[in-house]
Amino acid sequence: MRLLLSILLACLASGAAAQSCVARVNAQELIIVPEAMGAPAPSMRERLRMWPSRTWDRAWGERVDCDSATITHFLATTMQLDQTEGYCLAADDAQGWLLVPGEANYRGRCVKTVCDRVNVVAGGMGALGRAMVGLTTGREVETGADAVTAVAHGTGAVLVTGQASAVSTSLGQAAATLGTALSTPAAASAAAVTLIGVGSAVYLCSE
Repeated sequence: MRLLLSILLACLASGAAAQSCVARVNAQELIIVPEAMGAPAPSMRERLRMWPSRTWDRAWGERVDCDSATITHFLATTMQLDQTEGYCLAADDAQGWLLVPGEANYRGRCVKTVCDRVNVVAGGMGALGRAMVGLTTGREVETGADAVTAVAHGTGAVLVTGQASAVSTSLGQAAATLGTALSTPAAASAAAVTLIGVGSAVYLCSE
């Protein structure tokens, strides 16, 4: 019995080495083969936390969830530097991960970022999306302290960053579809906010 168990565990370990994992970032599903891209091994804490589900999934031949370091390494090697430098991964129940501006720890996760889904006024998603895409020049929209930058990210998201009042101004009439999201005390007092359009959802992140 012990011999059979040892053989099973050995097979699981050998199969896991080259097995792919899956991650959802900014509403996009990514399939990654960690070994092929030289991704770093996850930390002991993360391995212990994920071990039961990862082992069970691999036993049935299913893909497991990628750890945060693997995702960060993959994005850094497949995307342009300016789309990963200064960004971090924020956990989200609906999207899996959001790639947002902010300081990252050694695993690629955000040190301090709060992202909340915004309830857009019915019928306003199209106008808001067009306004955000219209700003995606990658350059400053305004100068000085109220500078706003807009970027169409390689992960499929559109990000507009700046002080809350400046972001609202840059969006024009489309900002009204966000309701009071940009005028809340948390957003108004934040050093910078980032409005993220991901698929059919919008998130507001405060640094």
